[in-house]
Parts: sequence; structure tokens; C-alpha cells
Amino acid sequence: MIDSQDPLPESKWTWRRLLVFGVTVACLLLIAACVDRVLAKDLPGVIYALLGMIGLLATYYLIAPSAEHIVSTVQAWRHRKDSA
Repeated sequence: MIDSQDPLPESKWTWRRLLVFGVTVACLLLIAACVDRVLAKDLPGVIYALLGMIGLLATYYLIAPSAEHIVSTVQAWRHRKDSA
């Protein structure tokens, strides 16, 4: 059983930040590569899709709950289920 008082690794080393940073850098590199390789008429669609992915990741980074919050929520649900 996970102790809710024991901090999870995410509070010390945020993998979510590394994931978002890595994928954002990859998307920006893909945008740079697409400028020379994609046909001019297709370029806006490709770049908007990659920018959309960056926006989605930024939203995930800013809004998604931490592992500690998820564990406390699950434990609260279990406690309610057991006491019902």
C-alpha cells in the first residue's frame, strides 16, 4: 500500500517536464525540417498540426495532476468504497 505521506518520485524528479520538453524540442525540429522538405501548399497544415501538438503538451504540463494528487484521489475513492 502506498503511504500518502511519503512523497512520490515525481515531486523530486519531474518526468512530465522532461517529456514535455523533449517532445516540444522534437516538434520544433520537425517544423524546421519541414520548411525545406514539404510542398509549399502543404506546409501550413503540417506546421499547424505540430504547433497544435506543442499546445496540447503545454496544456498537459500545466493542467495534468501530479502523481501525488492521483494517488490521494484514488485512496479517497477506495476509502469511500470501503466505508459504503
